[in-house]
Amino acid sequence: MQYIAIIIGINFIPLCVFYNEMTDNKINKVLIFVSLVIVGTLLLSLIPAFNFGDFEMKKVDVLSDIRSNDEKNNDTISIDTVLQVTHKFVDTCKTGIICIDDYSAEHDALNRFYAALDTNNRPIRIAYFGDSFIEGDLLTSSLRDMFKKKYGGKGVGFVPVNCITAGFRTTVVTSASGWDEHCVTDSIFSHSQQGISGHYFIPDTNATATFSCRTTYGKKNDTCSTAVFYFITDGNLKFTTTINRKTSQKHIVESSKNIQKISVDGPISHIKITIDNPGINTRFFGIALDDEKQGIVVDNYSLRGVSGESLKYIPAKTLKDFDKLRSYDLIILQYGLNVASKTQTKFDYYKKTMKGVINHLRSNFPNSDFLLISVGDRAVKINGEMTTMPGVKNLLATQQNIAAECGIAFWNLIDAMALNGGITGYVKSKPPKANLDYTHINMRGGEQIANHLFDAIEYGKERYFEKKKYNE
Repeated sequence: MQYIAIIIGINFIPLCVFYNEMTDNKINKVLIFVSLVIVGTLLLSLIPAFNFGDFEMKKVDVLSDIRSNDEKNNDTISIDTVLQVTHKFVDTCKTGIICIDDYSAEHDALNRFYAALDTNNRPIRIAYFGDSFIEGDLLTSSLRDMFKKKYGGKGVGFVPVNCITAGFRTTVVTSASGWDEHCVTDSIFSHSQQGISGHYFIPDTNATATFSCRTTYGKKNDTCSTAVFYFITDGNLKFTTTINRKTSQKHIVESSKNIQKISVDGPISHIKITIDNPGINTRFFGIALDDEKQGIVVDNYSLRGVSGESLKYIPAKTLKDFDKLRSYDLIILQYGLNVASKTQTKFDYYKKTMKGVINHLRSNFPNSDFLLISVGDRAVKINGEMTTMPGVKNLLATQQNIAAECGIAFWNLIDAMALNGGITGYVKSKPPKANLDYTHINMRGGEQIANHLFDAIEYGKERYFEKKKYNE
């Protein structure tokens, strides 16, 4: 109240003087009036800002326009409130690279994988799960070859005993007969028996399967140093392996509650398995053609028509057994083509499902790093022009939220494809890199995306070591 009285008093005095003398038209009276107003206004500057109920009195500073910025700052900011600037490692991204986003709490989502690449004194394995976007070893074959050129390695990785892509997979030729085949997309399928690839195969007596590495795509695919069969049996299983159509070995397997493996050493360009006795409750899952001593291994686990949900139903025991026999440094998940639509805008159920999938895999592969890759670009005709499907954009945002809430790494495939014009640019390129469905890529498109992904991983590794050196 005392401040209000002072304000009123200071300004009331000159008004009274002016009123009493207004009839005297004298210059000195006017000068006195003006002087009193100036003095009164200056005195107002001495009153601090304050609040009285709903009334707010702000500090008056009539000289603010002629004072320097330093003087203003000294009046309004005390030294205790100035933020202290500290040097901090700043993560950046190169032009032309779509960097991997790290949503882990400590920003170390891929650190174990990066460290393994640097050491490179053992097999470094990558499991790449996806839908028809990568089937037939599209994208993964090019990615595998890029890794091999820098870090070494042989073969094509894990291959099911038989699958729908056997006729057009570009990196390995397979054939099989005498097997009762089961895939997660079949109407009759037991989730409790499925393997890591979504398949399982029950052999008859004299069942056979052959695997030949192709040399058309990738110079390192022509041979492998080791072939490893993965199966489970209650006993009496007997089979013969024949390497390069010449050398044969007999194998007798005892029962076990765990998944087992039998390795055959090479070099191997062609291998055949013949079941002499199928044994009791025997199921085969597949064969791995690679190098068990050193280098990069990229396993393609593709299934057309799936959303990724089926991974949640692989028994924990099966995953734990594979983790012991064939542990992965990095697990990549890429789904979405069978989820997105032109009109759908919400994907709450899918988000909940995929978070469950990631948590299921992470609990059973505790030493693996995880990378979620978004759905690829997909176009539809809107107003006469091919443009990215609206549902794909919404799904992309959902997948990014999945990665963030799970605290794993994320890579925006749509942005990566946009570097070359998106899916429309892929279709229109000469020669084309995608099919006319404006959804699926071909081998050239897979190689283009693999280049972008490899660059992102390599740049992430460089930044990891720069940050590590900075913090030492």
